Amino acid sequence: MSQHNLKIANDYEVEDMSEQVRQRTWARMFADAGRGLAVAFRGEINFFVHLFIAMIAGVAGGIIGMTDERWCIYILCVTVVLAAELFNTSIEHMARAVTREENPEVRNALDIASAGVLLAAIGAACVGVLMIAWPFTVFLRK
Repeated sequence: MSQHNLKIANDYEVEDMSEQVRQRTWARMFADAGRGLAVAFRGEINFFVHLFIAMIAGVAGGIIGMTDERWCIYILCVTVVLAAELFNTSIEHMARAVTREENPEVRNALDIASAGVLLAAIGAACVGVLMIAWPFTVFLRK
């Protein structure tokens, strides 16, 4: 492997990737992941929108008194959608770092990543309608 100085997240400079892996502690990895969440929350409106909708659904779920099993499914759906959004966001950032010029392969990668988020969100919305919205409307009619 050639010796290149790499400048990675948090101005952490190392000579090669194997050195980077040796120097990163668990605490550093968690701190980097937390920074990634903060970047996504502050800079990505879609992440914020998904989180906001999840909070509204969570409040509605609390009002109708969801069972433990339904809470687990709800948490899993929210986690999948937010993780998909984070993966999509990371691919968008990487694509901007690689090139800002029109490139059909980069465009395809970005569109596929967006489709992954859309699929996860549609699935979570279907689960949310069946588990939360439908019972919530019944609750409101009482």
